[in-house]
Amino acid sequence: MKRLILAALLFFPLASNATTFNCKAIQEGQIDSGSQKSSVETRLDVMDKSMKVSMGGKTWRLGFIGEKSIAKMYATPDGGIAVTYIDNGSDPVFVMRPTNNDGQSALYTLSLCSEI
Repeated sequence: MKRLILAALLFFPLASNATTFNCKAIQEGQIDSGSQKSSVETRLDVMDKSMKVSMGGKTWRLGFIGEKSIAKMYATPDGGIAVTYIDNGSDPVFVMRPTNNDGQSALYTLSLCSEI
């Protein structure tokens, strides 16, 4: 009987802590920096140890790199894209830092995010 239960758990793993967010806007710079917001739909699938970001027809898979206070940090293996997920108890905030091929990085705040 124990073997049957163990086999069932291997084939049907317990539910993971995956949460999906849909964000409607992106702003260059930090929140309230005066930068203009653009209407860009972004989908973020946040798991404990990974994140999948879909934006503009492209998808990136990021791995968990650390946590500090209310922020969880994720990045692609090459460090080309990093996303910080800030869970402040109300509206979630995502800060994206992509790095171009020439090493220049930018900072974007994703806003108007809702859990789906």
